[in-house]
Amino acid sequence: MMTNSHKELLSMLLTAVIVFCALYIVHRFLQPMVWAGVLGITTYPLYRYFARPFGRFNQVSSFLFTCALFTLLMLPLSWIVTILVRESQVFLSYLQFLNDNGNAAPQWLVRIPIIGPELQKLWIAELAHPGDLRVLFSKLHLSLMHTSLVAKQIGAVFAHTSIQIGFTFLTLFFFYRDGNQLFRQIQRVGQNCLGGRWGRYANQLPGALRATVNGTILVGLGVGVLMGLCYHLLNIPAPTLLGFLTAICAMIPFFVPIVFGLIALSLVSQGLLFAAAVVVIWGTVVMFVADHFVKPVLIGGAIELPFLAVLFGILGGVETMGVLGLFIGPIVMVLFVTLWQESQEDVNAGLANES
Repeated sequence: MMTNSHKELLSMLLTAVIVFCALYIVHRFLQPMVWAGVLGITTYPLYRYFARPFGRFNQVSSFLFTCALFTLLMLPLSWIVTILVRESQVFLSYLQFLNDNGNAAPQWLVRIPIIGPELQKLWIAELAHPGDLRVLFSKLHLSLMHTSLVAKQIGAVFAHTSIQIGFTFLTLFFFYRDGNQLFRQIQRVGQNCLGGRWGRYANQLPGALRATVNGTILVGLGVGVLMGLCYHLLNIPAPTLLGFLTAICAMIPFFVPIVFGLIALSLVSQGLLFAAAVVVIWGTVVMFVADHFVKPVLIGGAIELPFLAVLFGILGGVETMGVLGLFIGPIVMVLFVTLWQESQEDVNAGLANES
């Protein structure tokens, strides 16, 4: 005789099997779906304002808004990718030249107090002779490939990324079109699963996600543009490539000083002390303004997380999920901190009842 507890257990098991099978079937498309969710939640208030004149014709408004967003994002990105590919080939050709011909130690290196002679010996041993650069790259688990091989790899990555982007915007169209209905369905599922606790989590996520996007993407792009302009004015090779790398690193805590510090060291190695000083000073000022003025204004009080939670959420998210982890990591930490606060409130309520 099957009891009610057995029936509930079988029902839970069937639910878990169905969810697992569904996730397994679509697991290769989860990343575009998550990206579409990030874009949809971030831009949905703007879409609702855009869709007002269309009334009931939400399919038309969804299509037009998706096309507008695609154009707004993809046209500048395509232009940047074209420049990056060209500058990457120039940069790799320069590295190949250094590897084939060697790179003599700069004269200023030996004049550094105490450690100068040792640094010069290390430079001569590791970088001065032809082929040394390739050996150094192999020690760092990197490869110095010919530009034609790099171009083929970039082409393969571009084709795969184009497919991912296509599915992302296709999913985004349906998110816009059926957003209200989907939101109500998620609300009902959340209420059924978590009851009154669902409201606490659901109210935190949209604002936290928008704040994360504003505080990472916009600030990172601004830092990259300003640093790229600095590189261009100083006639540093491949300024767009270096600006793009700086923008990516600006989204991750503590990474930007490493980037412009390495660029400054490269300029110092060429005897360009003034240019190196400008890069360090300008980079420090830009990051100070971004961290202390721009980010607080963009983020505001929407995402109230301890510093360590934000730091580990971003770094852990990037390590486990790549670029997507920049947004998913802080969101997971928001949920965790909400759960933590909820448990503390329950404990305090229990103590109050006992007293």
